[in-house]
Amino acid sequence: MSAASAVTINRSQEEIMARLPEAEPPLSDEAAQASFAPAPGNRGTEVRVVLDKTAPGGGLGQKVAAAVGTDPQRQLDDALRRFKQVLEAGEVIRSEGSPEGTDAKQQRKQRPAEPVAPTSSD
Repeated sequence: MSAASAVTINRSQEEIMARLPEAEPPLSDEAAQASFAPAPGNRGTEVRVVLDKTAPGGGLGQKVAAAVGTDPQRQLDDALRRFKQVLEAGEVIRSEGSPEGTDAKQQRKQRPAEPVAPTSSD
């Protein structure tokens, strides 16, 4: 079974293609096949990625990998989301609630966001 994911990135196809090798695996792997199309309303580029990779261990392995956040679909979704953030915002966005990001493995340790304590200069 292959994994597939899609996102609209507010950048030109040429810029996305030039920066794709910088993306995290599995998005930058040879097994990932990306296709591009203009987004409706001149709002960037639709990027569709198909990853021909399955979790080891057959059906049981797929379920275990999904439970711990290491399945190919989750890895592809996470990598594509981070790639979009880097292109559009210049960095991967983090929050107080999940300072490591929204990686599935890290979400199990996530804590509620809390206001940052005011400094003495406030």
